[in-house]
Amino acid sequence: MSDIARAFLDSMLIENPVVMTFVGALLAAVLPRSARSSYTPALRHALALFLAGMIGGAIAAALPSVAAPAVYIVVGLLGVGSLLAVGELRGEWLGMPQAVLAIAPLVGVQMLATTYGDFDLVVAAAGGSAIGFAVMFVLVGAIRESSRISETTDTFKTNPVVLFSLAVFAIVFAGFLFW
Repeated sequence: MSDIARAFLDSMLIENPVVMTFVGALLAAVLPRSARSSYTPALRHALALFLAGMIGGAIAAALPSVAAPAVYIVVGLLGVGSLLAVGELRGEWLGMPQAVLAIAPLVGVQMLATTYGDFDLVVAAAGGSAIGFAVMFVLVGAIRESSRISETTDTFKTNPVVLFSLAVFAIVFAGFLFW
């Protein structure tokens, strides 16, 4: 398997910020309400993740490692600003603006992409992360929708069920090691 294919697949599954880190998963667990209503937001977030991973990863890989955290924060904030500009992240979650939830995945994708070093690998990693995020975003919307319309008690129609489902996906996807 080529390095580009490995970077793409690893970033889509085992290094995807939605299925591998709680903070990254929080954004996908909070925003989508249903599968149908999550396609456009998923594409917008995926585009922001891809651009942040590609731009921030390339810049951070080219600069001394001391400057990398500043690059990650600046590019992450620019990504949040772009999502706000297109109408995403307008609400609140438990009293906290949704925009705060988007910072961690935007910074995390850059950090993961930077580890690949070469620009083509950074782009492949950013692309894999973006596609993996979009798929999981829609999938979480489907899980939320199906649990909401299921014939069960209200206990099983809450956020913990969605988070548990994400945990199961994380365990399953951890089996896809492309090396």
